[in-house]
Amino acid sequence: MKLKGRDFEYYISLSIILGLGLVFVILASPNKTLQLILILLTTLFYILFGIVHHLINHDISVAIVLEYLLIGALGISILFFFLKGGLFL
Repeated sequence: MKLKGRDFEYYISLSIILGLGLVFVILASPNKTLQLILILLTTLFYILFGIVHHLINHDISVAIVLEYLLIGALGISILFFFLKGGLFL
């Protein structure tokens, strides 16, 4: 699969958003409330960025929006699990 220039820029931008979200969550380490807020904001940006990308490319559908919402919810659930003690109790 070859990436077009716009797709490559999209993936780079998405990687930067998710990477910065991870860095900020790590920097907020002792404050679990702030970490949860940062995780929610990063997920919100992920969902909005994906929807806007598909709107620009004119290939948005209910299935695509649902996919972004479900992947975001899964990510929040997994990270919330680890923030609350997860497997380390």
